[in-house]
Amino acid sequence: MDSLPPLPPRFQLRPLFAAISLLAFSCAALAAAPTDPRRVASGPGPADIVFPSIDPPDIKPARAPAVDLRALPKGAQVSLPSQDMGHIFMRVPPTLADTLSSTEVADKVIAPLLAALKFEGGLRRFGRVPETGLPQVRPQLAGVAELLATEYQGNEKATRPRTLDMVDAFLGKRAPTDDVERNLLIARGLTYAQFKADIERQEITYPFIQVEGGVPIEHTLLLASRWEGQGVTSVRGSLINRYSLANARPQSAEGAELRAYAALKTVRGIDSVDGRRVSDGPSLVLLPYGNDAAGGVSLRYAWRMVVEGVSFGRPVPFRVWSDAATGAILKMRPLVSDVTATGTVWRRDPGTGASQVRSFAVDPAVGGQYTLKLAGVVSRVDHQADGFDAQDVSVSSTLGGSSATLANFNQAPINNGATGICASGGNPAFQQVNYFGVFHLNWKQSISHGIFTPFPTNPWNPRLESVSAGCNAWSSMDFGACQGYFDAACPNFSDGTANAPNYMNFAHDNTIVGHELAHNAVQRFTDGRPANWCGIGPCPIPVGMGLMHDLADAWADHFDNTNCTAGWTAKNLGGVNASNNCQGSRGHHEGGGLPRLHEVSTPFNPATPGDHFPEHRDLASGPYADMQIGSAILWQVREGMRSKCRPSGHPQYFVRFTRALKNAGLSGAVGGGDRGIYNLLRDLELEMVEQWATSGLPGGPPAFAHNGNHTTNKVLAGFAKGGVFAMPSACIDNDPGTSDAAICPTGENGGDAVIDMNDNDLGDDLTVDGITHRETDFLKLGGPAPTFQVWTGPRFRFTGTGARPVSGTAICNAKYIVEASTDQAFSPASTVNSGWINVDLNTATPASPECSGTWTPNAAQWTTLQAGGHLTRVYYRTRTRDALDANERLSTSPGAGLWTVPPPYAVITTTGGSDY
Repeated sequence: MDSLPPLPPRFQLRPLFAAISLLAFSCAALAAAPTDPRRVASGPGPADIVFPSIDPPDIKPARAPAVDLRALPKGAQVSLPSQDMGHIFMRVPPTLADTLSSTEVADKVIAPLLAALKFEGGLRRFGRVPETGLPQVRPQLAGVAELLATEYQGNEKATRPRTLDMVDAFLGKRAPTDDVERNLLIARGLTYAQFKADIERQEITYPFIQVEGGVPIEHTLLLASRWEGQGVTSVRGSLINRYSLANARPQSAEGAELRAYAALKTVRGIDSVDGRRVSDGPSLVLLPYGNDAAGGVSLRYAWRMVVEGVSFGRPVPFRVWSDAATGAILKMRPLVSDVTATGTVWRRDPGTGASQVRSFAVDPAVGGQYTLKLAGVVSRVDHQADGFDAQDVSVSSTLGGSSATLANFNQAPINNGATGICASGGNPAFQQVNYFGVFHLNWKQSISHGIFTPFPTNPWNPRLESVSAGCNAWSSMDFGACQGYFDAACPNFSDGTANAPNYMNFAHDNTIVGHELAHNAVQRFTDGRPANWCGIGPCPIPVGMGLMHDLADAWADHFDNTNCTAGWTAKNLGGVNASNNCQGSRGHHEGGGLPRLHEVSTPFNPATPGDHFPEHRDLASGPYADMQIGSAILWQVREGMRSKCRPSGHPQYFVRFTRALKNAGLSGAVGGGDRGIYNLLRDLELEMVEQWATSGLPGGPPAFAHNGNHTTNKVLAGFAKGGVFAMPSACIDNDPGTSDAAICPTGENGGDAVIDMNDNDLGDDLTVDGITHRETDFLKLGGPAPTFQVWTGPRFRFTGTGARPVSGTAICNAKYIVEASTDQAFSPASTVNSGWINVDLNTATPASPECSGTWTPNAAQWTTLQAGGHLTRVYYRTRTRDALDANERLSTSPGAGLWTVPPPYAVITTTGGSDY
């Protein structure tokens, strides 16, 4: 469902603004549409397409290298690799610093880390770093909050008494009220000014790139990061200590493009090649390519460039690494996946039965007409991809409510959503405005969250109901429609199967539009970033999220407030409404097809694993199915942050997630199979925990002197619910010879300590547009006692690259104790506990999920916790140990002590809920 347009220099914008507003609708069965080539299912269907790629040989694991932890910077905590090119992550205690040069970072942070790693050659083996570091783009709260506002616009079910006061403060429409300030302190532990500073704080990075003879070694670097006003707080990356050169260094790039195109022609899955254009490169790098005879890493000189080929009948840009001597492709990755205006759009899709007015930007009028076009970002929307005619939307610049500064697309008959659902309604204009409004918000949010610019690098050319899209959708913004949309029975056509004809119009489902744009955005944050992102190119390219289909569903989940992708377009698969909103008699597809539900159960039930790792991979594996695992995890994190305070949790989650994306994937090759997916997810988890854990610094700069980082447990619990933990795979790989010198120095050790809670009150949960959102962090005074959920580590182990079938005795910690207190310091008089509780370690007993357990305070204990009455905070934490009462882990020291964070807390209120 994905291919990405190449991106050109961005044009200077002269925007007008336009607003789009959609009406409530219905669509009766109308006369049958004439035969149309667009309704014929041809070619691969959704989730059937995987563009060709080439992977270099894996780097074989070696014995754990010798290290000297005493050489680390004072107070630093680390996770160290078990082999060359393994993942390095180091946490450094924060200090105050207004400025910091790369020389200081090298001397005080990088050099001690290299000494601890016993890295031969030290700093001499690294390229030059920009002296002042690289200040990252600041997210903007007002821009970020625009997405939040759409969730509540005209949506009474989602709005509590004072919700809009907080939203308006975030948008900058009004000053925060005293009540907004009070509730932010209650739920988040910070003031409005601190919340704004948290969203808008600036990250400064220092990339130390490993080189050989001045040529960068691909996928290796150490990236140090700090926040404005502070010293370095973290370093991540990958290095190669022992290597050999397998081919000769070229004298020049002459002929490199021709050789690469000749080799691309021979790749299976490539229909034809452009043969001319190279949009990025060629850049000379050293590509890690398996191992040499001595067990070291083999490096090959390669030209890295972006070239274009045709695959599945579509032009696709590919990043290739071409052997500098022979031209053979060593590695290949597909890169797919302002006048003010107003108009009406569906709220998520036609199935919600609701619409809302949105504002977006379009170009100034030409010839007295406004069209759906924004220079440098998106070309004019083309209905049916047949050139521009009367079917392509335009409005007068002087009539129908438009003016020199307002393009009013919210006018009849365009805004009649009832006639836009099916082809027989005869109103294709509505879907064009709907698409543009949805697309524009997604694009603008990417900019507001600090994406690498320009974005896009070439304008998109959106096409709706196009023959070229077929019964599918593409990240080049090419959307098809199927028989379910054209048939007289629309919107209730079904032949009873799950075949392609039953799909409707792909552009009508906002989750699909968001999914396709997500390919562009996630790649721009990760492996599609500018070639000079590190300041002095060519720069190493991160691994990216391609193994999990760019996590495109997770992006769409956030934008459309649902964990179901294509719940409208695919609603009639298996029967009329049999898959509607991922519910109905068929429900959803667990193998990566449509619709896709991102769901895990808590406590975990092996009989119905859902998207839990690694069991979901028994149902299906591959980019689409593995995306379901990552998306389910991220949905749990999002819902956890939303539960604490819906308006503030929404922007905090996504700003921190997108920041984490920028720093993820810098740890070299992740490997294959189950282990590769775990390594990729664990890398993302570490970066997300770093975002949460460093959001507050008692004693730090005033804007950050708070305990807002107490919600770190929402990240850890979200990943644990999906089966992933912040521990290296080397600690759970059935091989005592591999280890992490800091976390599992003796080899196998799966002990962890993660905790979350449930308020045991379904009555205060919200169901919005068919999706239930749990609120678990507010407890009702006099109501039921909460239940605490604990994870003591993973229930699986790796054997080679596999983690299935899950069998044998789990090596997680064997017991846990939960402490709950009205005192953050857990003073004995204010604290109750569960006593030590054993967990099941036998994976052959599916009735009791291994490595996890629950505890609910008894009546007397619950009375003690409620003694302070309304607005009492209940802090909680867990300790875990092995069967010998050793190997203690503490939930407030996640990652086996990589971080130290405050305990999370719930709030007791008279209603059991929040005013927000």
